[in-house]
Amino acid sequence: MEFKQLISDFSMRHGVEHIDPEDNTVAFNVDGIPVLIAADDDEVAMISEIGEPPVEGRADFADLLLATNFNEKHAVFGKSQDSGKYVLIRRLPLMDVDGAAFDKALEELVNQTEDWRNLLAEFRPAAEAAEAAKNEAPAIGLTGFLRV
Repeated sequence: MEFKQLISDFSMRHGVEHIDPEDNTVAFNVDGIPVLIAADDDEVAMISEIGEPPVEGRADFADLLLATNFNEKHAVFGKSQDSGKYVLIRRLPLMDVDGAAFDKALEELVNQTEDWRNLLAEFRPAAEAAEAAKNEAPAIGLTGFLRV
């Protein structure tokens, strides 16, 4: 299917004001999640932002994203060169996508983005608590007696 037709059909199905893709790119919000959709001759890419890397535990969270890329069947994680934020990217072959497949892929992307945003929000305090715990003195002294 042609990208402009795919977006036009999406607009009509969901009662969204007509979206006119410029240069095969559109951006809109789905359930409060901004999504950028771009196409070339072969595929459609859906991109959403997860958020800023955490200050504490940045490497641990990045490792979690990279490890998840191996298990993820549909979307992959990256980091935007423009904003420095983590992003989730879903690609679909343009010739195989129809309205139902597009809607399903978009819904999955938005749900995954919400899940990862929540995990990132929970990760920030958890990473800070873990760092503080590393710096605490052990409860048992070298002699084996409990410290009081």
